[in-house]
Amino acid sequence: MSLARLRAEPSCAATASVKYKIAASREERASAFRLVYRSYLEAQLGGSNRYGMRVTPYHLLPSTEIFLATLRGETIFTVTLIGDGELGLPMETVYGEEVERRRRQGLALSEVSCLADRRAWFRGFFPIFVGITRLMAQYARRRGFDELLVAVHPKHARFYRRYMDFEVIGEERAYPTVRNNPAVALSLNFDRVDRDRPRSYNTFFGRPIADAQLEPRSITASDRDYFGEMVEPGFCIAPLLCIDELSQETGAPPDCRAL
Repeated sequence: MSLARLRAEPSCAATASVKYKIAASREERASAFRLVYRSYLEAQLGGSNRYGMRVTPYHLLPSTEIFLATLRGETIFTVTLIGDGELGLPMETVYGEEVERRRRQGLALSEVSCLADRRAWFRGFFPIFVGITRLMAQYARRRGFDELLVAVHPKHARFYRRYMDFEVIGEERAYPTVRNNPAVALSLNFDRVDRDRPRSYNTFFGRPIADAQLEPRSITASDRDYFGEMVEPGFCIAPLLCIDELSQETGAPPDCRAL
């Protein structure tokens, strides 16, 4: 489909046509890596490479899943969920003590990372953001995680706290892997939101997603070898969360972009 056609499609039609899934093939993973790569370049948070993809060591782990929103075969939105495992979590490069403290509490942790979109390709951003993060959140619960962790830009933390009921667990710090932009660490504890029922609760958890959509799609050995060549030596990731058009729909600042 051409870029002009996607731009011309009405918001309601585009939103209704979007499909949500967990990446299960090499090409689906590559489409997510290309989208995140472009987002980092546009935000001036990362440099270029000859592959045109942003691949991290965490993407090669069996505890990581990549979620996609597609419009007629094109990936227009992606987010990655990284389960705590052999490499730990990406945000430990800045918030190591905070993460370790939660491990000592016996919590099963996961980190939200690499949220990126093709905002120029479609309208009606917020419903698509909700659709893909709803899939991710229900997957996390189904896999037994107790909390979602994320690092966001301080000026955008208010949205996550007010709308999604995240709590601050780490003070503002410079994030070296995104050119020392500031970040704040947040946590969403599932037991707590079950008790408190924030205003977004029914949106994310009121309607269960079918089991078939929540099946793990772990990376294969051959794909791990294929994408492994694209990881920069010594690479440490920081998450990029791109949230647009939230000011009109949720009261968040426009063009919210977390690190």
